[in-house]
Amino acid sequence: MAKRSRTERREAERDAAKLARARIKLAALEPGGAPERPIEVASASIIEPQASSMACAACGAQGLRVEEHAADLPRRLRVVHVMCQRCGTRREVFFRIGTVLPS
Repeated sequence: MAKRSRTERREAERDAAKLARARIKLAALEPGGAPERPIEVASASIIEPQASSMACAACGAQGLRVEEHAADLPRRLRVVHVMCQRCGTRREVFFRIGTVLPS
């Protein structure tokens, strides 16, 4: 017996949500996904352009919107709060400003 179209659509939606949750967990293990694994940058001026050019962890769309860029002084990190313009998923990306050695 064939499934109803509504049943198939709901199963697809559940599968997509499950895949998005798995992708978000995987993104937390990549550089920038946790305070223990910040992305090293040379200057604070390149943090926002780099964060906005990243792909969404949930849906894979390009072009995140930077909502906030804050300094976490006790841990010497920069925390950027971004939101996907397509699916609305919010996450934090962590950066550390490295020292540039003189040439």
